[in-house]
Amino acid sequence: MGTPDSPDDDVSDLLDELESALTAVGLSCSVDGSTLVVDGTRLVPFLVARAHPTPADLAQLVGEHRRRAPALVVADRISEPGRSVLRDAGWGWLDRRGHVRLWVSGARVDTTVPGVTTERRRPSNLWTQVGLEVALAALVEPEHPVTARRVAPVIGRSVGAVHELLARFAHDGLVGPNSHLPLMPDLFWETAAHWPDDGWTPLAVPVTEVGNEVGAQAVVRVDERAATLGGARIAAAGDLPARCYVRSAAAFRRVRRFVDREQPTRTWVRVPPVRWLPLNDEHPPDEAHPWEVAHPVVCALRLASDPSRGREIVESWGIVS
Repeated sequence: MGTPDSPDDDVSDLLDELESALTAVGLSCSVDGSTLVVDGTRLVPFLVARAHPTPADLAQLVGEHRRRAPALVVADRISEPGRSVLRDAGWGWLDRRGHVRLWVSGARVDTTVPGVTTERRRPSNLWTQVGLEVALAALVEPEHPVTARRVAPVIGRSVGAVHELLARFAHDGLVGPNSHLPLMPDLFWETAAHWPDDGWTPLAVPVTEVGNEVGAQAVVRVDERAATLGGARIAAAGDLPARCYVRSAAAFRRVRRFVDREQPTRTWVRVPPVRWLPLNDEHPPDEAHPWEVAHPVVCALRLASDPSRGREIVESWGIVS
């Protein structure tokens, strides 16, 4: 990293970036050689530069440098799952999109950087239901350009709405501005960080009974068993309670009659977070299995919303490349 009196150029640049960010959030900050002086506290941080690190990249990084402290990653983009990895390891970061975290005795900050976020982000929320559908369409076919005229009819949305969202995705570095290809794995992990996975309702009946009650087309399985049908390797996936999206509000109201808090949960249900829900066409419903199976990418997004075991399953699955 260089000596305190003569840091190498790369580390010096990173220190300057960190100083600017910390100054922007109201801290007294200066650089003295390889030392960062923050509100009178002198630090010699271990700094690592990355472009778009995945959670797996960051987990490997902190595993290789456990004894380094304080340690920070400076990157163009750090997804929310990646930030969780760093936070759990006691590391900080500077996400150049506009967020800084430094968590040491005498200098604790975890906040957006004024000016950066407001300049680079547009005010409306990218991760609406339509935004999730656009991202999902891109993830299902990552080798195809993501254009409004191609995606809009697939997801059943207007060309104008999709065009505006794609401009936002490109602006945020998730879709190539020239290639129009999804930037992987960044788009997947950012989508997973915003994929709704709360509000599950426990039912005391098996999934077969749920499917028979409301019809196979209304029930879409998105659990570990569905993931294994898409190629994931998960031990004892069939022993876990089924987890399904119920497509319509009316069907969801009907299956709620199976709620019995005094009985073990056999099936978890909720309405899907998106209106357009791609399926695994290789496993259509039949008499023995009266339900649909979600596309592997949908299963991966739901699993990845679990910051511990689910993320590990997705990474070993290899579905995100």
